[in-house]
Amino acid sequence: MGRKPISSRGGDAPSNPQTRRMKLTGMRGRSPRNVGVSLVTVTAVATGVTYADHAPLIPPIASEFGLSDLQAGLLSTALFVTFFLATLPTSGFADRLGPKRVVAAGVGLALAGSVLFGLAPSYAVALAAKAIEGVGAALAFPSGARYIAGLYGDARSHVGLGLFGAGYPLGSAAALLALPALASAYGWRAAFAVSSAFIALALVLWLAAPAVPAVPRTGTMRDALRCANCWLAALQHAAGIGVALASATWITVYLLREFALPLALSGLLGSSLLVLAVFARPFGGVLVTRGLLGTKAVMRLGDIAIVAGVGLLAIPGRPLPLALGGALLVGVGAGLPYAGVFTTADASLPAAPGAAQGLAAVGGTAGVMIGAPVMGYAVQTSGFGAAWLFVGAVAALALVGTFAMKGEEELRVPLGGAGDRLV
Repeated sequence: MGRKPISSRGGDAPSNPQTRRMKLTGMRGRSPRNVGVSLVTVTAVATGVTYADHAPLIPPIASEFGLSDLQAGLLSTALFVTFFLATLPTSGFADRLGPKRVVAAGVGLALAGSVLFGLAPSYAVALAAKAIEGVGAALAFPSGARYIAGLYGDARSHVGLGLFGAGYPLGSAAALLALPALASAYGWRAAFAVSSAFIALALVLWLAAPAVPAVPRTGTMRDALRCANCWLAALQHAAGIGVALASATWITVYLLREFALPLALSGLLGSSLLVLAVFARPFGGVLVTRGLLGTKAVMRLGDIAIVAGVGLLAIPGRPLPLALGGALLVGVGAGLPYAGVFTTADASLPAAPGAAQGLAAVGGTAGVMIGAPVMGYAVQTSGFGAAWLFVGAVAALALVGTFAMKGEEELRVPLGGAGDRLV
């Protein structure tokens, strides 16, 4: 069943011949699709900032609130747990209410959480602020993917999805790089004020984005939970961004302890893992869109890159260049499958594509929530070799899963080059 075309009107609107003409003529001389992809990517960057805005500011925050290491770590937990819990019941909102509205609500909650954290008088309020940001992310992320699908209609959306997906690690990396300097000069609350201002700007820009129609679906998250292919897509996302963020949590400590590098240099080199994921996400989309590789082939390539990368990281006595090469392979492998994972999830459950993509998103969140502490326990009890073995095992399991999975191409019937029809 085909998708409806985009509309350049202000709200999410039904399809009609007028919208088809608007799609062709563009929005003030620009393609609505290009404008929409650009603006939804900005919302991804803004939401990605909330994933990591507190992390580089933990020393002054912990000092002001008198926090232990465990309490400081729970700030991230508050965001990802609420993300996980809120995604399950809300992932179908975009199909019922229209993705533009739901993305706006998500970015609005991210802004509210950021402002509240910057003004927080106590640790409890700061925890609540991160929880609000988690709910915002749960709304914005799956709805952004549905918005991309609406922009592209029957055309392949891999490049657009890759650009959108790249916004999240880009926002997190920007927060890690920019906020410490702001906090050093003006204090951590001022740093949060700057990040809040950026999120507010993203929200204002988003309100001018071209709309796509709401497409009511008959299915729900219950259908996604019964869809084996949807679970395999979730496993791929867990092996991708899940283990990438978990690995990014420990790569700086790994470089610090294994090679006795200065903390600042370890952090800079370690950030290359996420930076590569930023570029690999749209590149994976290009590979599929140009017909160079199929969706499952890109997933397998990513899984193999992660396994190879952690193999290099785990070699005893390996030189620094070899370890850095391993980290880069993990970053590339984590990013390549992103677009293919979400288009495959979409095609796996035509009755509830938003729920299917939401389940895939939950897989990535679960990968972070489980992966980071498991790696920490492995480092504490057996060393970094065991931690990298865990990462490699997850990627290897995802690789095996691709042989049971149906890729996007297997779930669609070509329509003579004009598009695809779901089967």
